[in-house]
Amino acid sequence: MRKNFSFLFALFLALVSNQTSLANEPVEALARIAVSENTPASTLAIAELRALGPRGLEVLRGCYAEEIQRHIADPSLSATPEWQRIAAALDAVSQQKDSYISGLYWYTDLQTAKKASQASSKPILSLRLLGNLNEEFSCANSRFFRTVLYSNAEVGAILRKEFILHWQSVRPAPRVTIDFGDGRKLERTVTGNSIHYILDSAGRPIDALPGLYGPQAFLRGLAEAERMFKNLQGQDQTQRQRMLADYYRDRSRRINSDWLAETTKLGGKLPLGVVVQKDENGQAIAIGPLAVTKMVTEGSILRSIIAGAEISGSVTLGDGVWVGPHAAINQGLHIAEHCYIGTGSVVTRNLQAHSLAYGSPAKFALLYSQPSA
Repeated sequence: MRKNFSFLFALFLALVSNQTSLANEPVEALARIAVSENTPASTLAIAELRALGPRGLEVLRGCYAEEIQRHIADPSLSATPEWQRIAAALDAVSQQKDSYISGLYWYTDLQTAKKASQASSKPILSLRLLGNLNEEFSCANSRFFRTVLYSNAEVGAILRKEFILHWQSVRPAPRVTIDFGDGRKLERTVTGNSIHYILDSAGRPIDALPGLYGPQAFLRGLAEAERMFKNLQGQDQTQRQRMLADYYRDRSRRINSDWLAETTKLGGKLPLGVVVQKDENGQAIAIGPLAVTKMVTEGSILRSIIAGAEISGSVTLGDGVWVGPHAAINQGLHIAEHCYIGTGSVVTRNLQAHSLAYGSPAKFALLYSQPSA
């Protein structure tokens, strides 16, 4: 027992000594130690770089800029042990998975983010998500953000320059595992709820960007919220509330107008019972009164996507039938419910429920059979 205690005490002294010495190391030296094969030393160096904030990440990226650019230019490059250590150090300092592409530093403590916002006079962009942004199996939306949104050069530059970044997990992301029975397993998350809040330096919300956005739409939303953040500076509470109320009314009007224009452009139909109020110029200013699931509106848009399919004569389609683009169904056929017809397929005979048709001429498979009564 005494020997075990002596060993643990010696280890504690060694760690404290290392931490003290690393705290006095130049930042560039910390960056080199952070990717060393000495795990205890690299762990302490990563913690020091993380504590330095965005500057720590910037120095780490600068030290390995050439290697980072090589992997950005050619994602198929093999992950050498050194690159794995570099990528792991970048993710740990930034608190974002695959951050070597975006170069974004994320706070995970809102109070610390608020202090950074107050010191820099920048708004806070706070992502709320399922799972954690620094893990592979965060929610589906956040994986889209990492690979498409944050990695976009223009988006990344704006986020680094104009915002204090923060993320917070709301709850774990549900996962599903598919076992192929031959030793292979596929694990994925099954949902993707998320929202970006734009907050002022006190953590009060100014605007919110829910769900998925393409880079340009995301940038437009950020720009509007950032302008409002700047306009609110120095205003008293009464004036602030008035300005925000005007801002929200204007945003609601434009969102309604854009939604109607885009739905019409895509060939979608308004859900039954939804009333659109327009101004004298024909612009939508209010949409209501029904609250409906997004599938009600997306369904007609999705159907417009398959409008290129050729359905000859009196073809009968059951409920839930999916017809891929440029597919053809011969005249007089009956396609029962919940069938799937692949892109470019040519269907020459009737399909029973839950069938899959693919190819030209189409081959057929039964997805599953209905249980007998």
